[in-house]
Amino acid sequence: MKILHTADWHIGKTLNGQSLIEDQKYILNQIYEAIKEQQPDLVVISGDLYDLHYPNKEAMVVLEDALSTINLELNIPIIAISGNHDGKERLNYGEKWFEKSGLKIVTGYEHLLTPIRINDINFYIMPYFTPADVRQMFKVKGIHTHQEATEFLMNEIEAVINKDETNVLVGHLFVAGGASTDSERPLSIGTIETVTAQTFQSFDAVLLGHLHHPFAIQSDYIFYAGTPMQYSFSEANQAKGYRLFDIENKRVKQSFIPLQPLRSFQVIQASYEDVIHEKVTIQNKEDYFHFKLTEMDRITDPLMKLRSIYPNTLQISRQDFEVEHDEINVDVHALSDIEIVDAFYTHVTEEPLDGVKREKVVQLLEAQLNQGADE
Repeated sequence: MKILHTADWHIGKTLNGQSLIEDQKYILNQIYEAIKEQQPDLVVISGDLYDLHYPNKEAMVVLEDALSTINLELNIPIIAISGNHDGKERLNYGEKWFEKSGLKIVTGYEHLLTPIRINDINFYIMPYFTPADVRQMFKVKGIHTHQEATEFLMNEIEAVINKDETNVLVGHLFVAGGASTDSERPLSIGTIETVTAQTFQSFDAVLLGHLHHPFAIQSDYIFYAGTPMQYSFSEANQAKGYRLFDIENKRVKQSFIPLQPLRSFQVIQASYEDVIHEKVTIQNKEDYFHFKLTEMDRITDPLMKLRSIYPNTLQISRQDFEVEHDEINVDVHALSDIEIVDAFYTHVTEEPLDGVKREKVVQLLEAQLNQGADE
């Protein structure tokens, strides 16, 4: 079975007031062409189809056109799930109707233990969830982190999964060790959101969304599609595209296929004079730019002047001064949230975080996590 895996479209995203909808239409057209060329049996979209819970009309039209093009015009079944950016009520309004044409948009957890079977593969579908969602859905207590919530769900699946068959998980979450970027909305505080890779060992393949780097984690069976285009300047040097899977009899072959954007994100470090007099090497003046500039004393309206030459300049920053930082050396991916706060508190105050102070911090972390379920 051939599967085209994509994720994190973020339709309707704006950056520094600049709408990226034209760029998104361009990259979606490339995805359509890839589908025509590759002829997959299924397209999987692992969450964050929209950028906002309540997208505007233009974003909704773009997404509807994309889904109808893939599903109806190209006649390819789709499995799509909600991510932490998606508003479920906006995404699943036609869920039952869409199923009639092979478009499955899953935003709830009612059928988590009943896989979607296509050909000989069982697809277990896990839309974005919070620990509070799991506590409410399964009427359980004592679940406060994504790790605890995911372990609970995996134990439930373990009771019904047939390991002699090929099983694929489609999800939207943060696997520990993965690299995040500036354009990803945090799921919670610190690393309370992360889930260990070992949690998913029951599956032959795990097709994920949320992290924007397609190589955010190195694994033989866990894969991020990444975003199809760049969404922040921290992604300026990242490869963007989709993944193509060939799965048969529990054997998984996959490859990453790059896509070319309408405009790239560029970070340029130079003097203001060199940039304004076009003495820097720039291949496309229509790209999105963050200029990090020196020699900006007495320059008025630098953004306006730069945009007269580079119309899509989104950000400028001065590089005249170097600031010394008092750094704390900790591996945040190896620590729990309370351990991170504890390390920071001790670093600043030279005192341990204990007693009532520690209890208050734990309460605040849990309160923040629960609040995330409503955002």
